[in-house]
Amino acid sequence: MENEFVRCPNCGSIKNVIGFQDGYGSVQANNALTFKSQRLYHIFCLDCGTLIRSFVKNPEKLVLNK
Repeated sequence: MENEFVRCPNCGSIKNVIGFQDGYGSVQANNALTFKSQRLYHIFCLDCGTLIRSFVKNPEKLVLNK
């Protein structure tokens, strides 16, 4: 995944980087019957440290198929 150069709402910089949480920091649906989880990505501003955006790449995988 490439960096998404978006403008920081705090300082206006476009210098940012994507990081991620995995393992215990992953996201899963609020349903005890599913073990599906997704890596949680964050876009941070490199100038002021503001968290610009958090997201999962495939949110549809969090839904339990019936």
